[in-house]
Amino acid sequence: MDSLKSYFNQGVSFVTEAWTELAKVHYPSPKATMQATIVVVGLTFVMALWLGVIDFFAVRGVQMLLR
Repeated sequence: MDSLKSYFNQGVSFVTEAWTELAKVHYPSPKATMQATIVVVGLTFVMALWLGVIDFFAVRGVQMLLR
């Protein structure tokens, strides 16, 4: 029975500490979130384009070597 109380007290302690830490979190504004999203999408597009170009030339190079 004591171990059950101990587990319960540990659970309550964890939830209390987690709630305290959540109160310290700084959430960005919607504007900052949108700006970060645009940057991520833009960089993803640029990287996809770059990798596509590299892949295109790599495939052509290998095809030329195998002929």
